[in-house]
Formats: sequence, C-alpha cells, structure tokens
Amino acid sequence: MKKYLILTTICFLFTNLVESQTVPTQYGPIIGHMNGSVYEFLGIPYAAPPVDTLRWKPSMAHENWLTPIIADSFPPVCPQKRFEQGQPDSVFTLEGDEDCLYLNVWSPDISSSLPVMVFIHGGGNQQGSTSQLTGGTEIYHGKNLAQRGNVVVVTIEYRLGVLGYLVHPGLEIENPNGISGNYGVMDQIFALQWVQNNISNFGGNPNNVTIFGESAGGVNVGNLLTTPLADGLFHKAIIESAVPMINDYNDSKTKGIDFVDDFISTGTDAEKIAFMRDSVIPDSITINMKNPLSGGIAQMNWQPVIDNYVFDDYPEIVFQSGNFNKVPLIIGSNSEEMAFGTIGYPNALCALMVDSIINYSVPINLQPTAYLYYPITPLSVAKNSLIGILTDPQFTATTRRTAQCVSLNQTEPVWRYFFTHKHTFPGGADMGSYHGMELFYVFNTWENATLGTGFLFKPADDSVQQVMLNYWVNFAYTGDPNVSGLPVWPQYQSATDCYMEIKATPDGSQCGIRTAQSDFWDDVVEFTGCTTSVGVENAINNKPFICYPNPTNGIIKIDLPENVVDFELSVYNSFGQKVHFSKNAIQYDLTKQCNGLYFIEVRTKGEIFKGKIIKTE
Repeated sequence: MKKYLILTTICFLFTNLVESQTVPTQYGPIIGHMNGSVYEFLGIPYAAPPVDTLRWKPSMAHENWLTPIIADSFPPVCPQKRFEQGQPDSVFTLEGDEDCLYLNVWSPDISSSLPVMVFIHGGGNQQGSTSQLTGGTEIYHGKNLAQRGNVVVVTIEYRLGVLGYLVHPGLEIENPNGISGNYGVMDQIFALQWVQNNISNFGGNPNNVTIFGESAGGVNVGNLLTTPLADGLFHKAIIESAVPMINDYNDSKTKGIDFVDDFISTGTDAEKIAFMRDSVIPDSITINMKNPLSGGIAQMNWQPVIDNYVFDDYPEIVFQSGNFNKVPLIIGSNSEEMAFGTIGYPNALCALMVDSIINYSVPINLQPTAYLYYPITPLSVAKNSLIGILTDPQFTATTRRTAQCVSLNQTEPVWRYFFTHKHTFPGGADMGSYHGMELFYVFNTWENATLGTGFLFKPADDSVQQVMLNYWVNFAYTGDPNVSGLPVWPQYQSATDCYMEIKATPDGSQCGIRTAQSDFWDDVVEFTGCTTSVGVENAINNKPFICYPNPTNGIIKIDLPENVVDFELSVYNSFGQKVHFSKNAIQYDLTKQCNGLYFIEVRTKGEIFKGKIIKTE
C-alpha cells in the first residue's frame, strides 16, 4: 500500500511538472498549466491592486516578485452589483474584490508568434468579469477560441462603476492634470501596454493585436479608437452590439459630488475623498448601482468622460476630424437585442410600453411614422414592435452611424455584420437573437452551455460557431474576415450599407439593415450623417462611385452618382492587362478570372472614377 501511495505521489508530481509552464513577465515569473493542448494562465497581475490609497488613482505598476505566481484560477471579479439579464431589478448579488486588476491568457503555442485577441467584457461598465457564468458556462473562456483559431486569447478585468469612473473635485486636486475619472479606461490601456511588453513570452505577436468587446466592452473598444493614449497598442478592432460613448465631464462631476455627499456631506473635498477611501467598503458603494439593462434600455450609469487627457472630444467629432486610431474594424449588432427582457410580457403590456416609448422619445411630428414601423394593433404584433423599438434606436441605427463615420474617415476597411441566428433548443427561437448571444459562438462555448451541450447542440449551432470563429480569427490574422470556404463578406461602404448576416447559412449578399427604421431614428435625433475628412468616399447623401461586394466571388456591381448616365467601364488585372470593357454596364462577371486584385476605371465625359476590388473564391 505504501509503495502504491509513493508511486501515485511521484506520478502526480511528475504529471504536474510536465503540464506546468513557467513564463517570465515584466514583474516576475508565473506558472501556468495545460488545458488539453492549450497553455492556460489564469489570474496574471498586470497592475498594482487599486486598494486603500490607490482607490481612484490612475493604474500603477505592480511590485516585482521573485517566487513564481501560480496562475491556475480566475481572478476575483471587480466589486459590483450583479444583475441577471431577464430578471427583475430586485434580483441581484453583491460581489467582488478591489484587488481585481488581472488578465488571463490562452496560447496554443508559447514558442510561436501568433495573432493576439484581447477581449474586454461587457456589463454596462459596472458589472461583469472574465469568469462570467452565463447559461451554465464560462462564456468568455478562451480555450476553444485559442485552440481552434490558433491565436493567443487574452481577457482582462478593469475597475467598474463608481470605483472606475468617479469624477470629483477631491480627486482633481491630487491629480497633476487637475482631472479625475476614467480609471477603468486607464486600466484597459495599462492591460494593453502589458500585452505589448509581455505577450511574446506567451507565443503572441505584439505587432498584431486585435481588441474586441461586446456591449460596454464594445463601447470601450470604440472609445479606445478615439484616445491618443491607446495609439499603437492594437492593430484591429471588433465592436459587438455597441458604439463608442463618452460623457460630459461637468455632468459627471455633478453626479459624483452628489454620490459622495450621500456618504459624507461635511468637510473639504479632500476630506470627503479620504473618508470614502478609509471608511467606505466596496459593497456600500456598489449597492447604489442601477441595472444597466433596466426596462430594456441600455444605460451607462457611470462611464468615461471628456477630460482632455484620455479623451479630447465626443467620438463622432473625433471620427469626423479623422484624428483617431485608424485600424480595420468589424462592427455589428443582433437582430433582437432586447428580446430577452420581454419574455413573459403580455401583449397588452408590450403595447403600453411601445406607446410610452413613442410618446416619450419621438417628436410629435414623427410619431405617426413611429407607429407605422412599430404598430401596437392588433395586439398580436405588439411584442415584436416592443423588441424592435428597443433594439433599433439603441443598436441597429447607432451601429450604422458609427460604421459610416469610421468608413468615411479612414482608408482601413470596415466590415458590418448582423447576427440573426436563434437558439435551436425547444423554445429557444422565442428568445430571438438577444443581447450578448453571439458571444457563445465567437468563443465556441455554447457547446458547453446547459441548453447547448450534448444532443441539444445542433448542426446549425456548429455552423454558426465555425462561421464566427473563422471570420473573427481571419480578421485577427489579416484585417480581412474573408477566408477560403466561407461566403464573401463585402467591405462596408456608407452608400450601400452591405453587410454579412451571421446565421447557419450566410451568403453575404445583403445590403441595408432596417434602412427605413434607421433613417427614421436618424431623423429623431437629427443625425445628418458624417462627411469624409480623407477623401475616401463621399457622404451617404452624395453617392460616390462604388464597386461592391468587395471582396467578391465573381459578380461586381457599379454604383455611380445619379447624374452619370453615359460611361465606359474598364477592368484591369494586377499586371495592368485590360480584362473587360463595356459601355453603360453596371454589372460585370469576374467568375472566370483568377483570384486577386483588380482595378476598376469608369470614364464619363467629364470625370474618371477609379476603384479596386478583390476577387476570392
């Protein structure tokens, strides 16, 4: 028996030794482990714990260590009041630890130099974590994405809510720039700097980093496009179900003053902040948070601000100026973002809510049009109208605005998607393509979810997860999601609004997502469109010369200004050889031509239009 125990112990120690992996970082060594064929490192410190006197201070370097840290479990979540999507606001959990500035790494090969995909989780910038359980699984677990995509996956945690975004005069006086707030953003930037300094030790290429995020994580990705502090820290970006969003500094300061005064209303501003640091525990701070998806309205209760240090202006103004971090961009949304929150609502209540939203948010002169797009009679259509009126103004229309503004002001490509897949388990389709659903398929974790495992995991689910993983990964590799074996995803152009519909059988042939509804919501908010600052293409209301879809698998179409009626079309291959010539033809078939780059030239009596297009399988 003793021999057996000794042998068992030796085998156990040998197995752990073989499966563990020590990797150096800028602060000290860490020990990870193997999860199947993937190297897994969970809970790597990337900054000093923002506790005690470091609460509400910019991110700072961690102290060095000599003894290796065992990185084998997810880090604690940042302090938060966690609500569950689809549950009443009264159902919540207080959890978290301020010592939460950690990240996780999954690598299929630590001796390689692979593309890096850094994920920023959502949750309204006030809840969520890298270990988040959704549907009975760790939805952001990076093993499958790293292994199947052959990429290095990083997930990060950052300060949330008041702890991440408080603006207060007591904090301004201790800052050399006389500002406060944006602590959570500085954490994200600090984590990306850590990636630049360390990811090569994990098999990642610091010169090929893609940031991606959903909901508030997507907001953060969009915001990072606009801050000079993130310049050079990433090379591609993916925004899922979100657009960049930054708040007014003074409005946030007023809110911050009121928040602190609820705890201590006497003393100087400095004394109030000292009290908040010394005497108020995180749970007492987070208990006051509101549900970021209350009533189907996505609310950024605490968010980044224009401080003239991290952020200089509102995103749309920064995009319009052309002075932002220009990288290839994927941006998209889901077809029924807010469906999850309407489960169980009776039709009469849905009709009442639609009526209330229209009367509250739509100008009187536009309200008749609103009822045309979101009817409440007969009552049987009211639920779909409620889902639509919660989804379109918050996600569909705003995504189009951002895609337009970015594509008009950079030469790097933009790609738009629309996720329409529905769950395949019995009753799953009734949930629609809800907010955050696509993440199961990006990370390939739906197969581990309670309602997606085993016989519940259908061929359609497998198709969607393969489609998303391959598009997302190829984008991380090249800046172009298109890959052999999948339908051609057309590059976004503001005039055509072509996109990829993400479903079990995508084809990439669609242009215009709920165009009439998006136009309507643009009218509601008086959005007149962006213009170009770099001459890439003209604004949507002044249609340019466009070839689409681009890339193409054969058929190309020409879109010209309305005043052009007589023209000559020439197509040249990359060697300068003319492969086609026609007059007044708005369509040409490249099917018989070799794959590669082609140049398009359109001549009219007074102008020459030129473009280029990529032909793939």
